[in-house]
Amino acid sequence: MDRNKKCFVLISILYLSFTTVLEAQGNKYWIRFTNKTGTPYTVSSPNAFLSAKAIARRTAAGVQVNATDLPVTPSYISQIEAVPNVTVLYASKWINGVVAIITNTAALTTINSFSFVGTSFPVNRYRKDIGETGNDKLPVSTVQRSPSSGFNYGLSLTQAQQLNVPCLHNAGFRGQGMTIAVLDNGFNNANVNPVFDSIRTRGGILGTYDFVNMEQNVYNDGAHGAMVLSTMAGLSPGNLVGTAPYANYWLFTTEDDGAETISEEYNWIRGAEFADSAGADILTTSLGYFNFDGNLNNHVTADLNGRIAPMSIAANLAARKGMVVLNSAGNSGSGVTTIGVPADADSIIAVGAVDGNGTRAGFSSVGPSADGRIKPDLSAMGQGAIVCQPNGSFTGANGTSFSCPILAGAVACFWQKHPGLTSFMVVDILKNNATQTSNPDNLLGWGIPNVCAVVGIKENEWSHKYGLELLPNPTEGIFRIRYNEAYQSELKGLTLHNALGQVILQQSYNQMQNDARLDISKEPAGVYFLTISVNEGIISRKLIKY
Repeated sequence: MDRNKKCFVLISILYLSFTTVLEAQGNKYWIRFTNKTGTPYTVSSPNAFLSAKAIARRTAAGVQVNATDLPVTPSYISQIEAVPNVTVLYASKWINGVVAIITNTAALTTINSFSFVGTSFPVNRYRKDIGETGNDKLPVSTVQRSPSSGFNYGLSLTQAQQLNVPCLHNAGFRGQGMTIAVLDNGFNNANVNPVFDSIRTRGGILGTYDFVNMEQNVYNDGAHGAMVLSTMAGLSPGNLVGTAPYANYWLFTTEDDGAETISEEYNWIRGAEFADSAGADILTTSLGYFNFDGNLNNHVTADLNGRIAPMSIAANLAARKGMVVLNSAGNSGSGVTTIGVPADADSIIAVGAVDGNGTRAGFSSVGPSADGRIKPDLSAMGQGAIVCQPNGSFTGANGTSFSCPILAGAVACFWQKHPGLTSFMVVDILKNNATQTSNPDNLLGWGIPNVCAVVGIKENEWSHKYGLELLPNPTEGIFRIRYNEAYQSELKGLTLHNALGQVILQQSYNQMQNDARLDISKEPAGVYFLTISVNEGIISRKLIKY
């Protein structure tokens, strides 16, 4: 393994204090800044704060470096640190602020008087009952599977086959060259567990960091992340083959098993920011938040629109910077909007859970989001999923915590096969090649995707076979999509994104008509991107609103 893979490289956008802090001596606060005035960094020189891979990913996706990419103004951090009884733990560039330990009210008053400080509020750490370790609190059960040709998947065949992953693996697409960032509660024994021998031998762990305890070691933390990792990176023929066994991984601890506070959302944001800067292609998380210890900073259902919770805001930003972001929908079962944060984010894949037969697991959380969007987005096997425990044993486990990484690994192999796609094209194609493409709902979303679907980008056929027309273009607010009725059955659905990657419109085949009128009159002027899924792949077109 080369030195760059052994070390956790702190790119200049990261600001971390390695001072040991006894949190019991003070309160942890989020301090938001109003601007980035005075930063020495510029969007024209992104190599100063982004890796070459991160810049290349943005270029391929047509994503411009913007102010959210700029590091927090260093002088603001210095002024906060200079206040007595204050220790800055870390900064967030995306939401522009710092998390700090403050030990008296006078210090907080001083900080709030600074002209560049917008708001501040506590994100205290409360100790909770021992025994809650992660997102899954459901019993596990051992199940048996049959091996397949190619890889001997053993027990894990069903969860791979359900997504058609063996088709990709047998064609040689096993995650090579793809980078997946995993954010969880720790990866206990992943440095010695035999199921990860292959990834360790080839140097596939690019780096690690524990954002809770502010140390590099993640292997002495929780077991949940290790089991999550095994569904993607595990390789034990006859027992478990992960969905992306040859991908590269960053491992981050952001969940504090000893507490449930909003500070964990900020830990996650720092991990996501680093994953972006380091050039990760895919970001997967099997965590979710709603209520916190002491009822401090609880979310409410009305918050679940992707624009209020800090983690949801950051998850959308991560996706709009060219990564495919996946997150567990949650394990709160049926009801009215039981998903958590950040599953409500509009630009990510919130993953629900099914059993080996494709039937929805009763514990899998449901939507819609507070603003009426379908959630979850896609589903994969999360009931009776085969995982490897830190002691090296294999067992069945329940939870969207496992359906999410199983799908994340599959997405990595799919994207490896189709490197010309942008992250948003990847998401659109998977939605439009899934079991509920024609009739998505708030139970399973668009359903279980077929990651081995034949995909092509049919730009040259826009006005040929399908007779597709987009009129008028440019438009003042309403445009029409016309197509040849003879090929109506081959149309699967459409999605319209703005230049930031936000989903503006989404329609299934059943909602499309021969002369569909789509209204974007309330949207600002600018460039929009339309993708229409057809049997052979997708048609992509740029739309201008003036």
